[in-house]
Amino acid sequence: MDFEKAVKIAGAIMIIVYLFFGIDDIIWYLYSTISKLYKPKDPDAVLDFKKLYNIPPKMLAVTIAAWHESNVIEGVLTNFINTTDYPKSMYHIFVGVYPNDPDTIECVNRISQTFPNVHAVINEIEGPTTKAQNLNWVIKQIKIYEAENHVSFASLTVHDSEDVVHTYELLATNYLIDKHIALQFPVFPILEMPKLSNFFRQLTTATYADEFAENHYTTLVDRNRTGAFVPCAGTGFALSKQLIDSYNGEDVFPMDALTEDYLLSISLYKNGMPLHYVLNKLPRVLKSGKIKTDFITTRSLFPTTFKAAVKQKTRWTYGIAMQSVGIRDIFTTSKVSFAGRYSFYKDVKTKMVNLVPLVGYIFLVYCILTYFFDLPHLYDYGTPIYYMALCVFTTMLIRQAFRGYALFRVYGFRSMFYGILFPPVFPIRLVYGNIINLTATLKAYKLRIFGTKKKTARKKVEEVDVNREGKKKKVAWAKTDHEFLTRDQLRSYRRMLGDYMITWGYITPKQFKSALAEAQKNNEYIGEYFTRTGAITNEDFLKMLGHVKHIQYIPNDVLVKLDYYKTLNKYDAKKLISRRILPLAEDETTIYVGVDELTNDDDIGSFSEETGKVCRKMFITENSMSEAYSNYHDSAEQLLKLDSLKWFDKGIISFEQVILAGTYAEYYGEKENIILNKMGIMVGEAV
Repeated sequence: MDFEKAVKIAGAIMIIVYLFFGIDDIIWYLYSTISKLYKPKDPDAVLDFKKLYNIPPKMLAVTIAAWHESNVIEGVLTNFINTTDYPKSMYHIFVGVYPNDPDTIECVNRISQTFPNVHAVINEIEGPTTKAQNLNWVIKQIKIYEAENHVSFASLTVHDSEDVVHTYELLATNYLIDKHIALQFPVFPILEMPKLSNFFRQLTTATYADEFAENHYTTLVDRNRTGAFVPCAGTGFALSKQLIDSYNGEDVFPMDALTEDYLLSISLYKNGMPLHYVLNKLPRVLKSGKIKTDFITTRSLFPTTFKAAVKQKTRWTYGIAMQSVGIRDIFTTSKVSFAGRYSFYKDVKTKMVNLVPLVGYIFLVYCILTYFFDLPHLYDYGTPIYYMALCVFTTMLIRQAFRGYALFRVYGFRSMFYGILFPPVFPIRLVYGNIINLTATLKAYKLRIFGTKKKTARKKVEEVDVNREGKKKKVAWAKTDHEFLTRDQLRSYRRMLGDYMITWGYITPKQFKSALAEAQKNNEYIGEYFTRTGAITNEDFLKMLGHVKHIQYIPNDVLVKLDYYKTLNKYDAKKLISRRILPLAEDETTIYVGVDELTNDDDIGSFSEETGKVCRKMFITENSMSEAYSNYHDSAEQLLKLDSLKWFDKGIISFEQVILAGTYAEYYGEKENIILNKMGIMVGEAV
């Protein structure tokens, strides 16, 4: 066979391979796009925030598996608690740590002194173990905590120790977890604003952004809508109490796989319990006053070097495409729709598709060389293989168009430009990402065929080994080293008053822009402007300000039922009136005080020093404070009292939970003990 004929045969084979692995993607894109016109819209695709806040908050659990994370865990936990818009008394964070990792334990314990809803869960064995073992041990300890404290967590949310968790994630979880067995929120890598000067520095991380934007903005949405398989992303997912209880104390996460999260989700799907994918768009006010589209998503820092990315993706490829799902699943799994079987195929074929660029780029270079040297062309014009090559080129353009649109929606125009158009025809990020995936897949095949050398096996494979006596042996955690953002960088993720006014429906983004310009002209805060113009009431303003500052708001109809007279009697009322402070209740270490937006923090600090207790602020309106003091008499007895106050006095519930129970009891017209039970508090207690 002469050289020219060999080249043409090789080129034809290459085109057929590309067409075989690419044409189904285009068919899927067309099918999923057309199905949007006929499938009913997901009623939860656009969340009604008023509904979210009108539902009593349930007790929620969050877990983070941590091994040698002392450099980031304090920042992660502090940011989580200071930005999460959910009552602090209604969620607990359980950090899975190891007895031979004292630095991480010390960090978590230090945080727990400030935030009592943070707990260090020390593993039964020394680390590192697998992430699955860590999570399973934490789940067992959470069960013990529930029994000892008479609470019931409605869900367990799993996060990694480098995650920036969205302000509304727990709020959305509280609303959706009653409807779905498990939830998966999108995960998007954290990127600097892309520009030429940082293009190569964040090239590796940017390839993750390209892939996650495409998968989590487009692919998983389509899978969720068509009833296909939605895989777990390893972080930012929540398991319902119903699901966890169904395991009857057995391990929830399978410990014999590198990607225990994926294996769990595929097992649930096969048993008719799919994850619900949550992609909720909402407006976000930037510091400049501009409005952008935001998502309730987990933002994470991903590897920044080629070596680290290959290591992580080797584990993903091996765990997903070689351990968790195979050709047999596509054809033999019962009670699974065609869309579900196709999604299995999509996940299986990654271990083959990732190898195609190795040969494809060789042929691409050859095609370029034919324009400069006298070499035989791969495809003669007008031949069938020529038109097949055009089809392949077209499918690649369509795929890039979908990825570009996802990048634009998630990261903006600049990321879209650098991701798919820089330089044109042969975008660097696409090629570099394919090289990472190719290298990782080759390493995964090597691991599959040859296994690991005995001396390095513990560093590469996350498996739980069991000896003949049935005792667990120490195994390694092939984790990625983590960093976290600085305080200045984290500010951009915080929600401000304008965000709440728009998401609650008080104003439109357009009205906010014009109001902001007017407020700046008058040298006013935006809240002052809206209350002065009557756009919102003082009560609504304090409610929203409470969410911004994470301060509990007390409605007046709940305030009048608080037995604050006995606390107020201990202090100088005239002095407190001048300070705009209303003592509400106290325990051994804390005094809970009602304040309004004009109360000075220095006055609160002075009162704290005088009492020798920490002051916990709670918002009440100026009118409510005036009425409370005008009705105050030294011998006054409050006739109407909240039942939940007696449980606070006994130390069973917190004062914040008293306010929550009273507020929702008023709203629903139910007894406080019923509301508390719905919230997962005082479960099994005699009330």
